[in-house]
Amino acid sequence: MKKLTSLLLTIMLLSMSLPALARASDQIDSYSITIVPRDSGKIEVTVNIAGTHPRMTKIGFPGITLYERAGTTGTWSPVSVHSGKYNPNATAGSHTYTFTYQGVAGRNYYTYASFFAQDSLGSDSRTANSPIAVAT
Repeated sequence: MKKLTSLLLTIMLLSMSLPALARASDQIDSYSITIVPRDSGKIEVTVNIAGTHPRMTKIGFPGITLYERAGTTGTWSPVSVHSGKYNPNATAGSHTYTFTYQGVAGRNYYTYASFFAQDSLGSDSRTANSPIAVAT
């Protein structure tokens, strides 16, 4: 009975602290990249960042690069570069940016992105890669 009580208390304490553990930093709450193959070789990329509060002074993406590889052993080459994609509002809590690239069916694609958020207390940045997607 003591082990069960101890286990339940541990689970309760951990579940209460999960939101704090999930936060990326003092300025960045979360960030993500989605890459989706569309019809006729098109690749759709969506990047998203959420600040830790709704009044970030700057939030967005300093750089986003889509890479392409022919086959499974070729060299990755940048094919689409997007820079300086920030939320245009003076203060905002998040930003999402989506673009579509006309790729080639059968080729592999992935995206590398940098994420940035700033508030009155400081700033932070992160980088991430998307999974590999095959154009259809």
